[in-house]
Amino acid sequence: MGLVVLSCTHRPASYTRRVALYLLRRLEARGVRAQFLDFQYLPREFLFSDLFGARSEEFMPFIEVLYEATKWLWVVPEYNGSYPGVVKVFIDALPREVFRGRWAGLVGLSDGRFGNLRGLEHLNGVLNYCGMQVLPYRAHLMYISERWQESEGRPISAYIQELDQLLDTLLQAPELAKAT
Repeated sequence: MGLVVLSCTHRPASYTRRVALYLLRRLEARGVRAQFLDFQYLPREFLFSDLFGARSEEFMPFIEVLYEATKWLWVVPEYNGSYPGVVKVFIDALPREVFRGRWAGLVGLSDGRFGNLRGLEHLNGVLNYCGMQVLPYRAHLMYISERWQESEGRPISAYIQELDQLLDTLLQAPELAKAT
């Protein structure tokens, strides 16, 4: 099983990145090796270079990581009541077959009170359309800036329990047949 954690914003010094790196540490503590895909490092021109079937050398390493992973953990901030536009462009730039036969776990976060509930619903629909199986359990981290313990590099204990439950669910999900 290959696993990838996606930090789904290109905003520097984001809570999204902090949560994604925290999840990587939690996986490592469980003896699970995971790749980290940080949207801060997407090629600047991929909107123009990697859509409509075109492929750039700079974007290929991202695609290769995703082909190798059977389970993807999306950490997604709320932007304007949904998910960031860079996430949709990223999805549109990927070959369709990279989604098929793979699981998606979703973590939403926001400074509001719903932890990107609406955005994860939107993303769920798009990922299902692309052929991914999305776990029904999701982690919603609301008021993240108030509930992140910076000195400890982790969220509050209630969020730790929520994230651990999501990790348990994702790790226990059966392997799916990959599309060829």
